[in-house]
Amino acid sequence: MNNEKLRNMYIKGFSISDIATTFGITRQTVYNKKADDLKNGIDWDALALNSSRNRASLSENEFILTLINSYELAFNKIKELSPKDQLEILKEYTNTYYKLKAPLKVDDKAKILESISKAIEIIADIAKKENNEVVMNFLASNADEILARTLKQ
Repeated sequence: MNNEKLRNMYIKGFSISDIATTFGITRQTVYNKKADDLKNGIDWDALALNSSRNRASLSENEFILTLINSYELAFNKIKELSPKDQLEILKEYTNTYYKLKAPLKVDDKAKILESISKAIEIIADIAKKENNEVVMNFLASNADEILARTLKQ
């Protein structure tokens, strides 16, 4: 029996029972192969966890790209709005992204995103209160780049 085939199924998320059934062997045989590999320095559980994280990361990257693309489409449509309105939309967008992603991530990236979102919100509020057209225009015209760079971190 080829350990690599068993290992690959395990890494892909198949259960021990599914692997045993697929190859017509007992579950104990699969456990024995897994233990043999572990003795040789190949940890199936670590590989499966890493694969799962990679899939989650890929899924997250797809989500982020979709989010950026949808914002860019919306941003093109809101260019006719006043800088104040554009700024308000940017602020809402960053808050929405943070609310969607922050509860799912408890790592450094989430903390960085929280800080950046808060900074954008504060800058937007100050610019709005002081009617600072330069800052409002800057944030409105660079919103897509600000978000893209933030989300890529």
